Amino acid sequence: MRTLVIFVVSAVLLASCSMDRESTLAAPGKYFASNKSGASADYGIIKFGNPDDHVITVHGFMDDAASCKEVVEALNANACKETNGQQCMNPYSCIALNE
Repeated sequence: MRTLVIFVVSAVLLASCSMDRESTLAAPGKYFASNKSGASADYGIIKFGNPDDHVITVHGFMDDAASCKEVVEALNANACKETNGQQCMNPYSCIALNE
C-alpha cells in the first residue's frame, strides 16, 4: 500500500512538472497584448531591457505609464541601495504591453 501511495504521489508531481515553462512565462505578455485593462495602455516592468524578464505588470491605474515609472524609480533606487551604490545601473524599465 505504501509503495502504491509513493507511486501515485510521484506520478502527480511529475505530471505537474511537464507544464511548458515557455508558455507559462509568456502568458502575461500574450494576455495583455490583446486585452487592455482600463483606458490607458498597460505596462510591464522588465529587467536589463530583456522583455523575457518581465518582473511586474502595471495596469488599472488612471495613467499606467506614470505609475510604472514611479515603481521603476523605487525598484532602481532599491537596487542601488542593495549594492551600497556600487552598481547603480538602473536595471528596471517600463515597456508598453498594448496600446
